[in-house]
Amino acid sequence: MTKSSVEHLSFRAVNVQAALRMVRYIYDLRNLRNHMKSFLCFFVLLTNVMLCQASPINFASLVGQQVALTVEPYASGENNGTYYVGVTEGIIDGQTFYMFCDDFSDEITVPSTYNVTVVSLMASGFTGDKLGLSLTQLQQQATLGVNFGTTPSGNASADSDTQQAIWNYTGGNYTPDSGMLADTALMEATYQNANYSGTYLLDITAEPGQQAFMTDPSASTPEPVSLMLLGSGLLILGLYGRRRSTR
Repeated sequence: MTKSSVEHLSFRAVNVQAALRMVRYIYDLRNLRNHMKSFLCFFVLLTNVMLCQASPINFASLVGQQVALTVEPYASGENNGTYYVGVTEGIIDGQTFYMFCDDFSDEITVPSTYNVTVVSLMASGFTGDKLGLSLTQLQQQATLGVNFGTTPSGNASADSDTQQAIWNYTGGNYTPDSGMLADTALMEATYQNANYSGTYLLDITAEPGQQAFMTDPSASTPEPVSLMLLGSGLLILGLYGRRRSTR
């Protein structure tokens, strides 16, 4: 074997070793990158879940207090031909929830922000109503309001019947049709045994320019930004998991 042949073989060995080191380096780099991606996806998801943790308003702790209420526009657009009906979003201390109007005698334009007094509809905690309704009447309104459901239904006809039955307590003067009569009959059969521990009146503190609402205890909603954050975290994790499974 000539000297040039030995040098050639040595050169090839060096090249092979260098190539192997490069392959190992690339493998380690890709492995690290994959771990970093996994960690990043987990971190994004964990952060978003933490931001989306439900923070329902503790209305019980606010009973008897005045708080600033923002009444949002009726996103569903449901109306009875003259006024909006059904549930709409309210905001207190940055927390969003669904509520319905129980006050026909006052009008507002939305969005609108004003102070309301949080009133319990439990017999043991009831302190009165600015509109002059009795506790029994308010409980009957609350029971009727259950018909709205937890989110805007899009059923303007059914929600108009329920809303008009509620508004008749405060001067609505709507002639009962078959839908209103059915709602009222169901309410009268159930309201005395209903649990009002999670239902509150958001009572007016001044007139005009304010309107009273009632909360729906089962209709608390996460804020839209939080929903977007949670969705983005799940989407990133899902896409990355799919990408890895197809390799």
